[in-house]
Amino acid sequence: MSKSIGFYCPHCGIRMHVSSRKKPSPLLHELIVSCRNDQCLASFAASLEMVRPIQNSINPDPAIVTGLPLHKRQWEVELEHHLASIETQLEINEAQKVYIEGFISALFHSSTIDLTRATIYRQRLKQIKLL
Repeated sequence: MSKSIGFYCPHCGIRMHVSSRKKPSPLLHELIVSCRNDQCLASFAASLEMVRPIQNSINPDPAIVTGLPLHKRQWEVELEHHLASIETQLEINEAQKVYIEGFISALFHSSTIDLTRATIYRQRLKQIKLL
């Protein structure tokens, strides 16, 4: 198995070079990757985030909270927005409820959220009255 992370150019397939890196948090690295192909030279911004522990450290840093995002991800912001917007309505229609339930299911089945979190979102959805 390779000891380094490889990004490959989506245009020409050549392995890309990390030309710069920022570390906004211990679990997030923001990279600029550049194609090495002289006939391509594409560059991209990339984010590399450690999202959940596979094995805990035997000497954990107490300041690091693994398994939880340090900032809200785009899907979380969007789901919270949808739930908050329909919670303020007196009644919602079936299509709105089905859309949000599908959103929650997709997040759960892609292992983006765990069963506990999916259940919490579904409970919020159940408390809203249908038309």
